[in-house]
Amino acid sequence: MKKTIVPAVIFLVVLMVPIILLMKGNDRHFVYTLDDPYIHLALSENVAGGHYGINQNEFTAPSSSVLWPFLLVPFSVFSSAYLAPLLMNTIFALFTVFLLNRFFGTGGLFLTIASIFAFNLVGLVLTGMEHSLQLLLVTVIAIGASEFSKNRRISPWFAVSLVAAPLVRYECLAVSLPVLAFLFAAGERKKALQLFAVLVVLLGAFSLFLVHLGLNPMPASVNAKSAVVSDSGSLVSILGNLVDSVKSFRGMVQLLILVPFVFVLFSGRRSRIEKLLAGAAVASVVLHLVVGRSGWFHRYGVYVWVFSILISFQLYRNYAYRYRIPVVLLLLLFSADYLSGYTKIAYASGNIYQQQYQMRRFVHQWLNKPVAVNDLGLVSMGYDEYVLDLWGLATPAALDGAFDSVWVDSAARANGVNTAIVYRDEISGIQHWTHVARMEISPPLVVCVSGGVDFLAAPWVSPDPLRTELHDFSSTLPEGIEIVIFR
Repeated sequence: MKKTIVPAVIFLVVLMVPIILLMKGNDRHFVYTLDDPYIHLALSENVAGGHYGINQNEFTAPSSSVLWPFLLVPFSVFSSAYLAPLLMNTIFALFTVFLLNRFFGTGGLFLTIASIFAFNLVGLVLTGMEHSLQLLLVTVIAIGASEFSKNRRISPWFAVSLVAAPLVRYECLAVSLPVLAFLFAAGERKKALQLFAVLVVLLGAFSLFLVHLGLNPMPASVNAKSAVVSDSGSLVSILGNLVDSVKSFRGMVQLLILVPFVFVLFSGRRSRIEKLLAGAAVASVVLHLVVGRSGWFHRYGVYVWVFSILISFQLYRNYAYRYRIPVVLLLLLFSADYLSGYTKIAYASGNIYQQQYQMRRFVHQWLNKPVAVNDLGLVSMGYDEYVLDLWGLATPAALDGAFDSVWVDSAARANGVNTAIVYRDEISGIQHWTHVARMEISPPLVVCVSGGVDFLAAPWVSPDPLRTELHDFSSTLPEGIEIVIFR
């Protein structure tokens, strides 16, 4: 029992440190390290009211997850609903720690503790996104596949996780599909086909639901952030994604983790089931490299890193125990980006507090009118006026239209939008609007695309009322934020 509690206590302590720091830096406001979780929260508010979208007069699919917004719905009635992802993610991460501790077994305590950092467990909790649940499910899958290779048994949790993981994040298909193929090749053909069929039906049903609403079969966020999906899986996009993947530190590490699996595949002393397991891991890593992404504050790609490490441990368990200290050091070395990310959590939260949180304050307390933005989350959560999303998550047409001034003007006029708060240089279709002010946050810049956000007035309205509102707003800004109002 003591060996189980120790890693959990260490995780909670390691989690509390950046929470205390970010609360101190954010004037006692808890803010996630990204603006994205607030998109899910805004969507869940409307789902609770029977509408799937951000604005009440249109359907949209801004969430990158099928299940996550629905899991948030029960909390949407509470004023503190924004803390639901923190609570849920902490629980999911604790379960992951318990599973890792059991999987690594006697002598694996240091591996469990190292995994807290190497798998970015704390960083993922504080993004407020669905990645902590994703990692829990992938951990269950990796452990389930490892145990199946020994006893040929498919546990209920293993089966459920294979289906649920892609519903939490589509990219988990890169794990579920190879593992289902592994089960099929290992003799569990009927079970593998049944689980595959359930997965296809559930994902297909959600796509049909989106099409029924008049949307694309894939969520707008997936189309916006995946070059492969947005380009319909063309060879050029796949090769381009692969090149981008291997150029990054995380991509190079994933290539290196293929080496121990290749040794298993070509070893004459390994059993067929071990080779099949190694093949599933290779397929998973390769699928991620050609279709998936890495980065975005260390949340993309963690799932495949966890999966490959756990399968590698299973295949080399005896060596991992014998050389546990070098193994722990190598694991931490190859997780240097996640370790670095941990030290920047408070700064990332500070970026969101200084920029998107202040945008929310201005829109909710001063503007109270329709607005155009490129960061949707905090502004749209709990806001009854129309929000035109020029980044394209809640307004899919903006993926292309935001580059066209005619489209921007037409969409703005149609929805009564006379004010925009955006990264002006990133959206060419709005640069003809009147540049009223620019708000700059203090460095370091960790997660925001730009340190400055621009306030713009539509060409058909006078900018003077916006200037007056911004002048009043400027006197309430926290230290470290500078706003320049143009004349």
